Amino acid sequence: MKKHYKILLVLSTMLCCCIVSMAQSTIVINTRGTVESDAGVVDTVVDLGFRKEPQWRNTGAVYTLRGRELSKMFTGNLLNTLQGRIPGLTVVTGSGEPGYDNPSLYVRGQTSWNIGGNQLVILLDGFQVETGALSALSPYEIESVTLLKDAVVTARFGLQGGAGVLSVRTKKGKAMPKNELVLNARYGISSAVQLPGVMNAYDYATLYNQALVNDGFSPKYPNPDLYKAANDPFHPNVNWYNELLNNRSYMQDYNLSFRGGNQTARYFVMVDYMNENGLYKNAKAINKDFGTNATYNKINLRANAEIDLTKDLLVSATVSGIIEDRNTPSGFSASQLFNNLMTIPAAAFPVKNPNGTWGNSSVYNFNPVELLQQSGIYSAHTRTLQTGVTVKQKLDIITPGLNITGGVSFNNQYGGFYMTSYAVRTYEIVKNAQDLPVRDADSNVVYKTIGNDVPRSTGDGGTFHWNRNTLQLGFDYNRSFGKHTFSATVLGRRVSYLHNGQTYAVRVQGLSTGVTYDYAQKYIVDLSGAYMGSADFAPGKRYGFFPAVGIGWVASNEGLLKSSRVVDYLKFRASYGSAGNINESYRFLYTEQANGASGWITGSGNTLQSGMAIAQLANPNATWELKTSFNVGFDIRLLKTLSASVDVFSEKRTGIYEIPAASVPAFTGFNLPWVNSGVVHNKGFEAVINYDNKAGDCKYHISGSAAFARNKIMERSETAQPFDRLYQKGFAVNQEKGLAFDGFYQQTDFDANGNLKAGVVASSFTNVKPGDLKYKDLDDNGVINGYDIQPFGYSSVPEITLGLNIGFAWKGIDLSAFAQGVLHRTVNLLTVAYNYTHPFVNNNNITAFSNNSFTPATALTATTPRLSTLSNPNNDQSSNFWLRKGGFIKLRSVQLGYTFSKKGFLKKAGGVRVFVNGTNLFVFNRIDGLEPENLSMGYPLTKVVDFGFNIKF
Repeated sequence: MKKHYKILLVLSTMLCCCIVSMAQSTIVINTRGTVESDAGVVDTVVDLGFRKEPQWRNTGAVYTLRGRELSKMFTGNLLNTLQGRIPGLTVVTGSGEPGYDNPSLYVRGQTSWNIGGNQLVILLDGFQVETGALSALSPYEIESVTLLKDAVVTARFGLQGGAGVLSVRTKKGKAMPKNELVLNARYGISSAVQLPGVMNAYDYATLYNQALVNDGFSPKYPNPDLYKAANDPFHPNVNWYNELLNNRSYMQDYNLSFRGGNQTARYFVMVDYMNENGLYKNAKAINKDFGTNATYNKINLRANAEIDLTKDLLVSATVSGIIEDRNTPSGFSASQLFNNLMTIPAAAFPVKNPNGTWGNSSVYNFNPVELLQQSGIYSAHTRTLQTGVTVKQKLDIITPGLNITGGVSFNNQYGGFYMTSYAVRTYEIVKNAQDLPVRDADSNVVYKTIGNDVPRSTGDGGTFHWNRNTLQLGFDYNRSFGKHTFSATVLGRRVSYLHNGQTYAVRVQGLSTGVTYDYAQKYIVDLSGAYMGSADFAPGKRYGFFPAVGIGWVASNEGLLKSSRVVDYLKFRASYGSAGNINESYRFLYTEQANGASGWITGSGNTLQSGMAIAQLANPNATWELKTSFNVGFDIRLLKTLSASVDVFSEKRTGIYEIPAASVPAFTGFNLPWVNSGVVHNKGFEAVINYDNKAGDCKYHISGSAAFARNKIMERSETAQPFDRLYQKGFAVNQEKGLAFDGFYQQTDFDANGNLKAGVVASSFTNVKPGDLKYKDLDDNGVINGYDIQPFGYSSVPEITLGLNIGFAWKGIDLSAFAQGVLHRTVNLLTVAYNYTHPFVNNNNITAFSNNSFTPATALTATTPRLSTLSNPNNDQSSNFWLRKGGFIKLRSVQLGYTFSKKGFLKKAGGVRVFVNGTNLFVFNRIDGLEPENLSMGYPLTKVVDFGFNIKF
C-alpha cells in the first residue's frame, strides 16, 4: 500500500514541478459578495464530450452545471450533489452509510426494465470512466458537469449513447500574471434526517396480547404494566435506536490547490482530504485496539497540465489518484443491522443482563449493541488511478483550421478487503409462564447460553479490480468562408474494459463523426453519427451505424430582432436520430452456454449422476437496444436579465432484451434464448428559467427548473390475459399494479359461525376475518383473485423533478438556497417497508404505522388491518392500500457567507470568505413516519450543518 502512495505522490510532484518551473506567481482578487447563477449564457462554450462548440451553434439538448455549485452540498459522494440540479437527470439515493451512499442515475426517466438498461455513459475529461470513479472526486476539482440528452449529441457515442451521456471536466491551468493558491476547509455536524417510530415495551406487550387474542390464542404477557419501567432488566424497555446511534456525528474536508501558468504552460494541482464518521454510539471494540464505527476516509490527488511545445503542438495531461478507506462493523451489513433495529421489540431483552453479561433472545439472536462492540471490524481499501494524455497538432500547413488529435487513457481501480473478527457468548433470561425469571435452588436467575466465545482472527476478505483503457485518434476542422462556417470532427476510438471475475474484456471500437455548418450565424445544420461495434455480438452483427441530424435558427440575428432592446438572444432548434445501448449484463447472447445440473438417477442403486444443462440458448441475431429520438427546443434571453430554455422530446427504445417464455407453454420444457423484442416509448419536456439582476449594491438571482418524462411499454412478451389491465404492455415501466382496496371486512359481513354472508365478496387467498383488507371485484365473479389486478399511480422513479435556486449578495454578504422536489412517484410499502408495516408477523416489532389498527371499537375509523401474529396471504397481496404518494420537497442546501474586504493584514490575500452551510435540512412528504428516500430504513440519510472558510493567495 505504501508503494502505491509513493507512486501517486511522485507522479503528482513531478508533473507539478515541471509545470510550475515554467510559470510565475500570482494573486487573484475576487469581487466581494459575488452571486453567480448557473444559467447558461449564449457566449459560453458547450462541452459535447468529444468536442466543444459555442452555445449558439449547438442544436442539441444540453445542460451544463458549473462546478462551484457542487460544494454547496456537503456529502461524501459527488453524484449526490447533482440531485435536482440538472434538468433531465434523476438521481435516486437510498442510503446515508459513509462510503456506501451510491445513487442510481436516470436520464429522461426510465426507458428499460433490464438491469443496466438505463446505464448512462460517464466521461471525465473526454475519456470514459466508471461511475464509482466519478463519485469519489472532490467537488473542488470540478469545472463543469454537462448532460447530453438528445440524439444529435449522443449519436457520436454510437452503441453506448442510448441512455445519455454525462461529461465532467476538471479544472485546468490558466495563463495569469501570478500563481493562485486556494485553501478550502469545512467541518460539519451530521445527524439522521428521520428514524422510524417504534413503540415502547408496554405498548408492544399490550398490542401483542391483542394480536394473539385475534388469532385465537392466549395472551403472552400477563402483566404488561411491568414493562412501563425503564430500569427493570427482567421486563426491559429498550429503545434500540437510542442505544446504538448518536444524535450527531461529524465530517470534515480540507482542500489545497495551486493554479497558474503562462502562454507556454499551464497547470492545476490539488490535494484533498475528506473524512466522514458514522452515527454508531460507543463504537469501540471492548478490550481491543480498534474502533467499530462506520467511517469513510478519502484522499484525492490531481495534477492537470497543458504545454504548448510549439505554437502548433499542444500536449495535455491529467493524473488523478484516489485513495479510499471504508470501515464497517464486522459480521453484518448496515442493512442487516438496521433491519434488526426495526425488528427487535423494546421488550425482547435487556442490552445487558443483571449479572453484567450481554443480553439476547433465542428468537432474535441479535444484540445490536453487543455486535457493534464485540464482533470486529471490516475494512475496505480502494485505490483508483486515472491518467490521460491528449495531443493536438495544428495542420494549418495543409489547410487553415485543420487539427489532428490523439489521446490515450489508462484507468485502474484496485480494492482489498480485510476483516478482524471475534465473538463472545450472550445469555437469555429464562422466564416462566407468568413472564417472571426462573430461579435455581439458590434463587439465582437461570440463563440460557447463546453462541460461544470465538478468539480474535484476522483475515483477507479478497480483492477486486478493474481496468479501462482508451485509445483515440481523430481530426477536427473549423473554418469560416465569409458568412459560411464549417466545423467537422472525425474520431476513432477503442475502449477495453475488464473487471474482476471477467474472462473476456468488454471491447468497443468505432468511428465517430460530426459536421456543423452555419450561415451568417443564423442557420445551423448539424450532422453527427457513429459507426461502432462491440465484441459482445456475433461476427457479422457487431457493427452498426447511428446517424442524427440537428437544425437551428438563431432568430435574434434576423432583421428586427437583431436591433431589439428586449430580445437579446433567441434560438430555435430541433434534432432527430438514433443511438444504441449495449448492456454488459447480457453478453455473448449469440453463444450457447451450459451450467452444471443436478443430473439424473441411474443404475440398480438409484445413484444420482451430475451432469450439464443448457443455461442459455444461442441467438446469433442478438444485437443492441436502439433509441430513436426527436427533440425540439428554444433558448431565449430578454433584457439581459431573464433567460429560459425549453426542450420537448419523444423517444422510442426498441430491441429491449427479454426471454419470450410467455409465448411457449411451460409444459414443453423449452428454454428460449434472449431476443430483442421489447419496445418502450418515452416523452416529456425540460424547462429552465433564470433571472439575474441588481439593485444598487445588491445582486440577486432566482432560477427554476422542471423536467417531465413519461414512458409506456409498447411491446413485451407476456402470457395471454383476459383483460388489458393485466398486461404490462400499455403501462409504464415498473408501474405499480395490484388489487383495489375497498375498506375492511366488518363484523356485519359474517354470520354467527364466522362465515361470509351471501353476496359478500370472498378472497381466494385465505379465509378472511373482520379487520382484513377487502378488495373490489373487478370481474364480478364474487371472488378476489389475480384477475382483479389493475394499475395504480406511477413507478418508484419519479416522472417529474423540480429545482429552485435563489441567491443574493450585498456588501460582502451572500446567501443562497436550493430546493428540489419530485412528483408522480409511487412507493409500495409492502415491498420496501414490510417490517415497518407488518407488526408481530415473523416476530416483528410494532411501529407507529399501526397506531390505528382495526378493532371492534375502531371498525369505522381504523386505518390499518387487525393485529395478528400470523402471516396473512390476503392482506399481503399487492394493492393500493400499501401504495403511497412518494413525492417530496427537500431543502437540499442553504449557505450564508461573508467575504472580508482586503484591508489590514488581509491585503496580501486574494480573498477570504467564511460561511455556514446546511445540507438536507428540511423535507416535506406525504409518507408519515418515513424518510421518502430511505423507505427500506437502512442506514439513515443525514442532514449536515457545516462551517468553513476559503482563502486565496
